Amino acid sequence: MSNVNKPSDLGRQFWISSLVTLSLIAMGLAWAGFGWLKYGVWMHNGPGAGFFPLVMGLGAALLGGYELLRRRWIADQVGLRNLWPAVAMGIAIATIPLFGMVLAMTLFIVMWMALVEHQSWLKSILIGGGAGGVIYLLFGMWLMVAFPQGALIGWLS
Repeated sequence: MSNVNKPSDLGRQFWISSLVTLSLIAMGLAWAGFGWLKYGVWMHNGPGAGFFPLVMGLGAALLGGYELLRRRWIADQVGLRNLWPAVAMGIAIATIPLFGMVLAMTLFIVMWMALVEHQSWLKSILIGGGAGGVIYLLFGMWLMVAFPQGALIGWLS
């Protein structure tokens, strides 16, 4: 019998994965709270800067709650590879003050596709750049959401 199948290991894995899920719920509720209370959801007959964080935060919290409710008592093995999305998103969020929101998310998509999904660099750059362009056009130009610009933009100006 391997170590993964020991009851003590399964219990520990269950609690670790539950902690990750509870963290997702807490982060989702925090984003929703910031969107609702700090940025404003609806302004001037249209969506405000807090609309997207509210919707995405509530979505993350609801999906996390669903995951907790449907979880079986026998947990799958939780390894370091399962933490890659959280670590990658943490790095992307940490780079927003330097690169700005749109560029940080664009770089996140490019790096994720190339390094984690093992796509070609060309495909990764095209899709990441396209996604960044759509984010900028949709939220920055059309909805007039004021994204953080980052220090890099200030240095280049």
